[in-house]
Amino acid sequence: MLSVELALSRGKEDLAQIIAVCWVVWHERNLSVLEGNQNSPQITAARATTIVESYRRIKQPKNLAMLTQRQLENKNWKLPQKNWFKVNVDAVVKMSDLEAGLGVVIRDSSGKIVSAAVLRIRFRGNVACMEAEAVLFGIQAAYQAKYVPFIIESD
Repeated sequence: MLSVELALSRGKEDLAQIIAVCWVVWHERNLSVLEGNQNSPQITAARATTIVESYRRIKQPKNLAMLTQRQLENKNWKLPQKNWFKVNVDAVVKMSDLEAGLGVVIRDSSGKIVSAAVLRIRFRGNVACMEAEAVLFGIQAAYQAKYVPFIIESD
């Protein structure tokens, strides 16, 4: 049986990607046959990658629960040094519309929020690319508002 051979010959990461691709291809085929919608193969592949990345992100808190208290303390948000700003950024993807949302929060050295910004953009392939876009957006927002020097933080 093909699925048993795949499970035995591939790693868990490869298998997750293969399953996601199969599901997305099946879903895209149904949209094409039943509704007349057709997407490019690149969009279909991007959807499969995003599904796997989203699943991993959802499962991440379970992994965080296994960290020691010391590791968790290192993960907590920390104030920037005096006279500096901290720029926190994040991205979220809405696959149904092929859109991404970018968010920026800028805090001063006392932790007070001094600026925030959001931006809706077109999804460009994968979640890592959107996270990079969020970092760039955060840098631009900090410079435009003259909140320098700063450090940038993203998940």
